[in-house]
Amino acid sequence: MPLSVIDSGDDGLKLIRADNGSIALTFLPAAGGRLMSVVANEHEYLWQNPAYFDRSMKVVRARSTWATDDGTFASWANLGGSKTWPAPQGWHGAGEWPGPPDPILDGGHWHGEASRDRSGAISIRMTSPDDARSGLRIERAFMIPATGHTFHQTTRFTNVSEREICWSIWEVCQVDTSDGQGKPTEVAAIEIDVEDAAPLIDLGTYRGSLTGGAPRDGRFTLPIQDVVAKFGFASASGRVAYRGPSGTLAITFEPVPGADYPDGGSRAEIWMQSPQVEPIHELSGLHPDAHLAELEVLSPRFTIASGESAEYKLDWTVKPPTLTSRPSLN
Repeated sequence: MPLSVIDSGDDGLKLIRADNGSIALTFLPAAGGRLMSVVANEHEYLWQNPAYFDRSMKVVRARSTWATDDGTFASWANLGGSKTWPAPQGWHGAGEWPGPPDPILDGGHWHGEASRDRSGAISIRMTSPDDARSGLRIERAFMIPATGHTFHQTTRFTNVSEREICWSIWEVCQVDTSDGQGKPTEVAAIEIDVEDAAPLIDLGTYRGSLTGGAPRDGRFTLPIQDVVAKFGFASASGRVAYRGPSGTLAITFEPVPGADYPDGGSRAEIWMQSPQVEPIHELSGLHPDAHLAELEVLSPRFTIASGESAEYKLDWTVKPPTLTSRPSLN
């Protein structure tokens, strides 16, 4: 299995690539410990911001020219990919994470290391700097088997402060939905498996109105829409996915019944956006300029004593069209 360090064209932004012949993953430790790329059958399943990286993962805007973090969404270098943040997000005190942007957990220089065992499986570990405000050190560990389209993630939050802290582990995966825009749900949709028909939790509707109807057979199926909106799912049962013309990317997890989740009890969340002419004032200048969705998974809130840790596990699976049973209506 090839394992290599990629020159991005910027000395401060080395990437790590792992390829088992079925899937190829690219990691960016030096800017928030991101998983930047998931490729199968020559198709990219994640979204990368073309203002920062091209499709070959070469830097098109040097890090030295990125916007200065002033605490507003307008100054966030949204590179794309998938990253881990602490939840709840908010700007009202120590118990909320006021990012992005964030100079340490989202934008900091994480340490990255890779190894391969005798079976051919590759392990990637990315570790954040210690963050005094949240009290956290975040570790993201990925295991890519020697074969197949599934890989595994374990995220650990360690309390590096002298106080007790309480956070949810929050994975935020950006997927490119431009190939599904305007297509029927038989061809392209966001899928959220649920235990029951509990209503969606409106976490912010900024442009348009996200529609999706009621779940059928234990699943919400949301068409790709011209909106800027976010919803939470309190009864999410363990799977979120984007299914498009080029296949499916799914994240699976184990919800904990009865546990305390942030954002009104959300176990999973979906952000959907489409290009907008102007920045959104209500979001401190965030300017959506691409079709993308965020597949977001949250752990229960963990109360973590000083020096202690909490973990949450995710499984990722890619299903290229040849492995996808749903028909294509292109």
